[in-house]
Amino acid sequence: MHLKIARAIFHAVTVVMTCVFLSETLVATAQAHSGPGPERDFSAFPFNTQEKAQLRGDWWFHFGSRLTPQQAVEAAVSNEMGTLHVPDNWQKAGAATETNPHAHGTGTYVINLTLPYSRSTLLAIVFPRVADAYEVFWVPANNLSHAERIGGNGAMTGPIRASLIEQSYALNQIGEGYIVVQVRKELQSYGGILRTPYISDAAFLQSDAHLKRLIEGTIIGITLLVAALNLFLFVVYRKDPATLLLALVSFAFLLRSVILAGTLEMVFGPEIRTLRVRIEYADILLIAWAGYALQQALVWRRLSDLGGPLVTGVLAMLGGAIVLTAPLPFVTEHLFVIQTYCVVIFGLILWTSARAIIKRVPDAWFYTLGWFVPLLAGVNDIIVSNTYHGVYLANHAFVLFICAYSLKVGRRVTSAVSRAEVLDQERSNLQQLHQNALDTASRDHLTGLLNRQAFDNELSLAWREKDYSDQGISLVIFDIDHFKIVNDTYGHPAGDDVLRAVADLMQVANLRRADRVCRYGGEEFVMILPDTNCDNAQVVAERMRNRIAASTTECTGNVSLRVTASFGIACAKPNSDLDPEELLLRADEALYHAKSTGRNRSVTYPQMSEEGAAPASSDFKAAG
Repeated sequence: MHLKIARAIFHAVTVVMTCVFLSETLVATAQAHSGPGPERDFSAFPFNTQEKAQLRGDWWFHFGSRLTPQQAVEAAVSNEMGTLHVPDNWQKAGAATETNPHAHGTGTYVINLTLPYSRSTLLAIVFPRVADAYEVFWVPANNLSHAERIGGNGAMTGPIRASLIEQSYALNQIGEGYIVVQVRKELQSYGGILRTPYISDAAFLQSDAHLKRLIEGTIIGITLLVAALNLFLFVVYRKDPATLLLALVSFAFLLRSVILAGTLEMVFGPEIRTLRVRIEYADILLIAWAGYALQQALVWRRLSDLGGPLVTGVLAMLGGAIVLTAPLPFVTEHLFVIQTYCVVIFGLILWTSARAIIKRVPDAWFYTLGWFVPLLAGVNDIIVSNTYHGVYLANHAFVLFICAYSLKVGRRVTSAVSRAEVLDQERSNLQQLHQNALDTASRDHLTGLLNRQAFDNELSLAWREKDYSDQGISLVIFDIDHFKIVNDTYGHPAGDDVLRAVADLMQVANLRRADRVCRYGGEEFVMILPDTNCDNAQVVAERMRNRIAASTTECTGNVSLRVTASFGIACAKPNSDLDPEELLLRADEALYHAKSTGRNRSVTYPQMSEEGAAPASSDFKAAG
């Protein structure tokens, strides 16, 4: 028995250490990559798309004094300044000394840019993270004495006040010039430009910000609901401590979500930044310890073997006290200690799980495998935060984690409550609130259709049923023809009216209960048709196309509009080798072919191939 436990622990620790090793290797590779020199030519960059002009790579750099913009540019042009990779900690530029080990002081960054000489859209430059305070200037190449202040954040003089994360500033300049960034650092162990700045279309940035806020609000709302649900279950049935610990984990994660969203700085001002960093680090310790105690309560239904949770809890309390009282540079410099504590905690969780699996405890495998979801997402986020490529997944993974565990624990508790009628009523109310929150998160706020996230979920569910159907599955992608002209001519309110009208037509189109209609993005919609072949899918598409073409929309401003739509159709037969992404790409290519051959028509992927059309590029999005 002990040999089996040892083997299980060995394999689990091997997996964790491999993930950590890979993340560190990628971090080292990213830091070793120097990138291009301190010149960037964006004169022909496609800013009218969603592309971002990244300012990653070498910048001219001077540490020790705050150069004026003119002095900084003159020193850079005359090769009197060294270079520093951005993003990176400026300690690597030799700024740290024995008397100044954390490289406190002021540094100046310079980069030469060539922006488009003429453009119709407003640009913005974004600084995701600069420690601690900074100011940004533009110096035109043809007039070095004329420096324009673009923006800044934090206090460059007087008592130090840290800058906010993810700040953007309008960039109205054109032609060749220099971006000069003056940075003041006194609070943390790391300083300088710590996330890659970039330039993008201001309108796209605003849309991204709105989407980000929506996702953050959804995560915070679901987490708060889960925490309240588990706290209620604990009040109803106190014999199972897992509900209280799951509520504690949820509240700790809720605090982390609020911190990462920048809510504390918005409410209390930038002066709270140092306290926010301390709370963030202490919250990591709380999440780790509460997770270990939760696993004990989940598999054993009690806090058995109190020695482990007690010792790790004392260590977490001591660590939290140090984090909240020690000098902030010391705290940030020793972040690896907190990370080591988390690795040890995960090893203890695996030990608890291995014992439960060997003793055949019910649901032990479920509770064990569930931890790998936030673990792998956390490793992914470490890699993304250091290589600056990819998507952050930890928040989404943790929401799935606590929701799944809450459902499991809730069922366990409700089955043990003697007064089932009272508890059933209360549980029904909470489940309704939960469902309302999920419905809100899965619906597009403008059209009322399922949104892109819900589409991914519905497609995944339908795909699993595909092989058990007779005709497979079909996807129909369609968008409104010349929709940009509608927006440009009659305004966005009229465009919104058209989108709502098309969505209303879809909702009363006599589709089957298993069919799904989603708003895919912008003026683009998608239908999931389970157990439907290409011919039948085209019949549905033609019916939709005719309904849209025959309808008149009364828009804001007493305007009546009639629009048409183009449809692309792709199908996957049962047991085919396609995957959902390939099916979606084929439907998109068929849509592009329909639009490029006249619009207001429906085209299947086989039909497109018969007509001799070349497949569109995978990153091409059909124009409206």
